[in-house]
Amino acid sequence: MRLLNNFLIYFNTLNKLSCQKLFYRRSAIRFFRILIRMTRKQLMQIPSETKQKEFWNDWVCRSFTWENNPDNRRRGYYVISEVVKRQNPGLKIRDVGCGSGWLSLELKKYGEVTGTDFSQKAIEKLKSNHCGAKWIAGDFISIELPEKYYDIVTCLETIAHVPDQRAFAEKIAKVTKREGYLLLTTQNEYVWSRSNSLTSRGEGQIRNWPSRKRLIDLFALNFSIQKLFTCAPGGDRGLPWVFNNRISNRLLNSVFGEERYIRIRERIGLGKSLVLVGQRF
Repeated sequence: MRLLNNFLIYFNTLNKLSCQKLFYRRSAIRFFRILIRMTRKQLMQIPSETKQKEFWNDWVCRSFTWENNPDNRRRGYYVISEVVKRQNPGLKIRDVGCGSGWLSLELKKYGEVTGTDFSQKAIEKLKSNHCGAKWIAGDFISIELPEKYYDIVTCLETIAHVPDQRAFAEKIAKVTKREGYLLLTTQNEYVWSRSNSLTSRGEGQIRNWPSRKRLIDLFALNFSIQKLFTCAPGGDRGLPWVFNNRISNRLLNSVFGEERYIRIRERIGLGKSLVLVGQRF
């Protein structure tokens, strides 16, 4: 009996020590996560507006030659699919961060389109070459726009590059009609951080990729979030590489079919972009 009691005391002591170690380990992990977030915010200095304009004038004007690429076509596929579901006469669409205008020009088939971009040079080029849509240059947050006017607001790969995401989200809500829709995509940090094609941040570029949780926090105040998934599979390191290398693609495309295998990767979170569909309330 004494031996059994000693064993139980010894076991309970070990158990308490293990619990303490686990507690301290978890506390340390939480501390370092908070420290990393604080360091990121401190390191992410906001470039001047002049530097931002220089960067985007150069980047967007160069993008005219390559924005019609498979990843953008995939993003556009989902956006246009949602627009088609809600097509009606007199549909008013706002394309925020329209860049080279490739999506705005597609959306013209479904309604009256207004494209906005920070790049003055890109907008000037669009105005001279494409008169079927309205083009406005400037900072979306500060541009004067009619409230509750647009049936659909589209915004592709833009929110990560604005200095004030909260104000940006509120402006989108302000210009969207009641029961109108927001169709937004943004970079998926999980995949891009595992992609060799990721280049360093340019001078004048803001790069602040919002997570799923952050997107919900930004938009759930004014929109009912109907869908939130990833699209355009990518990544060539870690788990994304396992599902996206040449051998896996060849084998699993033959098993599932190319389109179905793309959708499988998108649904398990391995797309390059997060896609949000929300309805204004």
